[in-house]
Amino acid sequence: MVPQTHRQTAWKGISAPGALDLATMSNSSAQQQPASPFVSGAEMLEAFQRGERMTVIDSHWARTENSAWEAYVGQHIPGAMFCNPLVHLASIPSRHKGRNPLPEPERLQKSFDDWGITDGRPVYIYDAGANLYAARAWFIFRWAGVQNVRILDGGTGAWEAAGGDVAGGIGALRGRGNVEVRPGSMPTLNLEEVDEWREQRILVDARERSRYSGQKERFDHQAGRIPGAINIPVKELFNNHSTRDSSASGRVKTPEEIRQILADNGVTSGDDVCVYSGSGLHSSLFIAAMEYAGLPGAKNFVGGWSQWSASPSRPIERD
Repeated sequence: MVPQTHRQTAWKGISAPGALDLATMSNSSAQQQPASPFVSGAEMLEAFQRGERMTVIDSHWARTENSAWEAYVGQHIPGAMFCNPLVHLASIPSRHKGRNPLPEPERLQKSFDDWGITDGRPVYIYDAGANLYAARAWFIFRWAGVQNVRILDGGTGAWEAAGGDVAGGIGALRGRGNVEVRPGSMPTLNLEEVDEWREQRILVDARERSRYSGQKERFDHQAGRIPGAINIPVKELFNNHSTRDSSASGRVKTPEEIRQILADNGVTSGDDVCVYSGSGLHSSLFIAAMEYAGLPGAKNFVGGWSQWSASPSRPIERD
């Protein structure tokens, strides 16, 4: 099936599955240093138009795999590969591991191969606009050893606002990736390590304040927080967050603004910080914002509150 563009495409010619292959630009050293986590719609479109080779990942969330696929078929950036975050970026949930555990490396390797993740080719990831699921993908890619990966800040809406086109249809075919998954390339902590960490170092709860305080809990077994954690809702690091969903985010603030917000809460470095949320979504976005602000190195407790609150031996704190 040939994708149906909703507007006339500003660039043409996808020569390799999963890659918007407009020229032969390639830099084998591009994977060596992490790229800035966020890119604007205008910057991404400019990269297309100047002929940069890239792989684009559509990481929209939907309640079921079928509805995620239907959303992708209905509209996506032309050439983007389909990614269902609940299937491709997480392993099977459980009380012992949390709602969105880290993916099994073998399954992630297959996804990388199918998406055409290639050494030296940047990866651009987007979602519907809240940045949450794109950030989850960003963290998983970085955790797996891919350095040159960026979040389209504001998702599909930012792309269209910059003048980019969207398409319908089944999208790109499978790619031919050559990147080997290297688990552990981004720092994480497990349940036991977090229990020790919270006694001596900074533990940030990136959820909204009502969940941190224990006033409400929509997703997990109990309401409350990990004792000793400080609360910096990730939405505070972003502008124009959703008025309908208090946990959703908008466009990232400037590095200077982010550093000031973090400093006001006693965070001046990423090295001695661990971040958690419900199940690794908001914490991934928080860590991306920290790195964007020049504070890399924060650890991600991916199991988050969903794992901690399900463990009967772990203490819980509420206001």
